[in-house]
This record gives sequence, C-alpha cells and structure tokens, in this order.
Amino acid sequence: MLFASIIAFLFGGAATYVCLLLFRSKFILHGFFGLDVHKPGKPKVAEMGGIVSGIIIDAVLTGMYFYVPLTARAFVLVLLGTFTYYVLLGLVDDLWELSRRIKLGGALLGGVWMDILGILLHVRFFSANPYLPLVGQIHILFVYPFLIPVGLAVTSNAYNMYDVYNGTLTFASALVFGVLGVLILVDQVAKYSAMVSAFSLLCSGVSIGLYLMNRYPSKFFIGDVGSLPLGAAAGMVAITGNLEAVVAVAIMPMILNGFLSFGSVGKIFESHQLPERPVLVKDGMISANPHAGAPISLAGVLTSRSPLSEKQLIARYHLLTVIGVGLALATFFLTPWGG
Repeated sequence: MLFASIIAFLFGGAATYVCLLLFRSKFILHGFFGLDVHKPGKPKVAEMGGIVSGIIIDAVLTGMYFYVPLTARAFVLVLLGTFTYYVLLGLVDDLWELSRRIKLGGALLGGVWMDILGILLHVRFFSANPYLPLVGQIHILFVYPFLIPVGLAVTSNAYNMYDVYNGTLTFASALVFGVLGVLILVDQVAKYSAMVSAFSLLCSGVSIGLYLMNRYPSKFFIGDVGSLPLGAAAGMVAITGNLEAVVAVAIMPMILNGFLSFGSVGKIFESHQLPERPVLVKDGMISANPHAGAPISLAGVLTSRSPLSEKQLIARYHLLTVIGVGLALATFFLTPWGG
C-alpha cells in the first residue's frame, strides 16, 4: 500500500496541475472567473479549480476500491461517498451562492451522511476512543458519532474561510495532509491505517497541484468546490486515522481565523453581507480596517501594526501554517499511543 500511496500522491499532484493548466483559458472563456481584489486593476482569475481536484480524488478513490481487499471496500465507499457529498455542496455554493447558514447546515449534514454510510455499509470507520497528548485514550463511545457532523462542519468551514489570499489554503492543505499521511503510516493506530494514509497523501498531492496554479500571483482560484471538500477530508483523516487532537492543532490557524471573524460579528455571515471589509487595500498595500463596524480577521490582526503587501501577508500565513504543523508534530510525539 506504501507504493500505491506514493503513486496516488504523485498522480494527484501532476494530474491536477496539468488539467488546471490546460483548462484555465476555457474556464475564463465560459465565465468561470473571479476578480483578484487585492491586486491593482483587479485582474480576472479562473475560478472553481477545485472541481478538477474533486474529480481526480474521486477517480483515485474509485480505483482504490478495486485495488484494496474485499473486507476494506466498504471503508473506501465511506470515504468516497462523504468526499463526493462535499464536492457537490461546494459546487452548488459556487454556482448559486448559498447563505452561510445553509452552507453550515449542509456541512453538518455531510457528517450525518458519513454516519449513515457507516451504518448502511456495516463498517466501523472510527474508534470512538480519541488520543490526547500526555493523557492517552479517552472513551466516548456513545457521544462520538454525534461529534462527527460537528467535526466535519468545523474543518470544512475552517478551510473555506482560510482561502482568502493567493495560495494560503492550498499551501496549508498540502503540508497538513502530507505530514498526516506520514504520521499515520508511522504509528499505525487506526484500523485502516494504510488506506487513510493513502487518502491523506492523495489530498496532499492534489493540494500541491492546486498550489502551483493558486500561488501568488494566482492563475486559478479553487473556489468552495475545492476548499469545502478538502476541509472535510481533513476531518475525515482525523476521524478515521485516530488523529483528532493532532489535526485540531495542525489547523489551529484556520480555526483561529474563523473564530476571530465569527466572534467579532457575533453571527453567521457571508462577506457580501458586511457593511465594512476587515481589511483595506490601497496602492497595493493591505491594512486592517479601523472602522468600528469592520469584523476582525486573521489578516486584520497581521496588518494591525503596519500595512503589508500581499506577498508579505501571504508569507505570514505560511509561517502560521508551519508553526501549526510543528505543534501538531509535538502533539503527536507527546501522545502515548496504544493505551
């Protein structure tokens, strides 16, 4: 399975990059583009690139279904069915601009759908005994299934809200999934460790392919059809790989970003509903919006002392990602695995 994981990683990255490169002009030609509001002149950028990564991940998971032993095929179907749900949710959101409440409700239903798939396919894809650093396993058997919808809603929306500047999310996604895939192989604490690791490394490879087109200056935006399923995939890896605490620490910058925005506004919102933007852009420099009605955001905090260029701001996002993954590694090695 290690060889298959490496192939999935390489194929996912290469196929995603090549497809985005080939179809970029066609996306713009057919009206699938957005404006890069953080750059002078607000240039057009191809949008919804995540539909390519979603199709590639689904295709590889389908191939994995025929590759794995018969006893593990139901587990692959749980991954495939749940991931596909979030791809469709993101696609609908990109095409029809769902309200934040409906998007959050849809994200919660995705976790319910994962629970239902496990029941229908008779597969136990979680242990219900998460590991905590220094403590070891805790037993929450009867509560755990109800926490799955909450977990997937948190991770999918955290990823979605982190996709603000060129390459911030795709860089984080590539690094987080890559490290998680290796850690799962190292410790082998989950029942389906090999397959979870392959899935995580596949998501890492695809994220690298996205990053190469999404990095500054971005040539392709991934859209909600890219960010929501990748965020859900992070939650799926946490649940099926017994890495709940590790993943929570790894994506802490994303969670903090969402908490700041929600906490400052006090309600679920879409960006176009706000009377003030969290940051201002002037002469290519980004600064925190001093207006009292402006929500707090991670970008606002990072630019609160002095304005930053977009490249400088992106570099700080990347640094936070590296710090989060470093702390996640510390969390992993401080956890007494096995009891």
